[in-house]
Amino acid sequence: MAMDRFFLAMMVSAVLLLIVAADRLVNSPGMQQSANVANVLPAAPARLIR
Repeated sequence: MAMDRFFLAMMVSAVLLLIVAADRLVNSPGMQQSANVANVLPAAPARLIR
């Protein structure tokens, strides 16, 4: 049982790492664009609350 959970955790972390690596490969010339996305994301819940 513990090995199954460990394997699942490893697979989830590997997929997340793949997504981050692909995102960095695509956005490597424009790092400012990803910074803009990070600045916009926290403002979205505030808009929803209002």
